[in-house]
Amino acid sequence: VAVLGALSFFPAIILFRRDQARQDGQTLKPLSDPIIDRITTIINAELLALITIPLFATLMARGVLYVEGFPWGVGVVLYALCLGGAGFKYGKEAFDMMEAEGALLAAAASEED
Repeated sequence: VAVLGALSFFPAIILFRRDQARQDGQTLKPLSDPIIDRITTIINAELLALITIPLFATLMARGVLYVEGFPWGVGVVLYALCLGGAGFKYGKEAFDMMEAEGALLAAAASEED
């Protein structure tokens, strides 16, 4: 479930920044195609992950692929690395894409003047 939260960083950051700009009275242009494609991909991945949770829960309850001597600390570290890495990656992508789009919008606005 936490992985779903990490995947949601990208769409949430983009939507929150746009909402904040709208509340500040700025005129918003439609999102660019790369941003829309990225958000669509992430939402599809979230839906796939959400659908597979019951499958993996059933497999865990039945003990499929259970290893008796596996140290729990290794699992925690792997989980934290995956969660932190995904959160950082998608958060950074959101900020980079929004900055690039903001620079493009500012350039387009200066050309219109």
